[in-house]
Amino acid sequence: MKKIMLAFNIVLGALCLFLIILYDCCGGLMLKGITAAGFVLLGLINALYAWLAKSDHRPFALRMLLGLAVCMIGDIVLNLSFIPGAIIFALGHILYCIAFGKLNQYRKNDFFSIAVVMILSLAILLLTPGLHFGSSVMACIVYIYALIISLMVGKAIANYLRGHSALTALQMLGAILFYFSDLMLLLLYFADAPQITDVLCLYTYFPGQCLLAHSIFHAVSENKGGEPA
Repeated sequence: MKKIMLAFNIVLGALCLFLIILYDCCGGLMLKGITAAGFVLLGLINALYAWLAKSDHRPFALRMLLGLAVCMIGDIVLNLSFIPGAIIFALGHILYCIAFGKLNQYRKNDFFSIAVVMILSLAILLLTPGLHFGSSVMACIVYIYALIISLMVGKAIANYLRGHSALTALQMLGAILFYFSDLMLLLLYFADAPQITDVLCLYTYFPGQCLLAHSIFHAVSENKGGEPA
């Protein structure tokens, strides 16, 4: 079953890449939704693998899948209204934080990595020239969002530092790509940055989500309680 699921991951990964390029060329909210549905489908396939293999990581897989689905919704809503979209995305990050905790429980040492990322995020918000949020409400939402995504990225880094594996490496890289994508979005929305930031946002966000979705496959494959590798 492992080889079959790996083949599914490769095919779906290639499909996601094609959709990213197509969306970049054509644009449109519907195509954006279809592109986002690609990483949700990838997560769904891998979550089903976790159940079929009776993996111990099924709770992790479920929360990752929920996080992917919520982010897909946030992706669509963001094009319609920024604040509701940002709130939905923040919920997606919280689900990822819970999922990472299911994989490796939170420990005191984790908060060093989390604190470093949070300090970096606050420094970016406070020191980047030209940032204008327009209102105190918007500024508050951006700062809270920054702390939540910093928690997600910091926990992914902490999991990798605790145990190097394909699983933790994929999650860390996926989380960092997501973080960088949001940084580009921040500059695009609130600092009148060049259009290249929109391209960088696109080509880091979707691949980052795909890596997070693919990490579920490795959670099952590396799990001793699941199907033998």
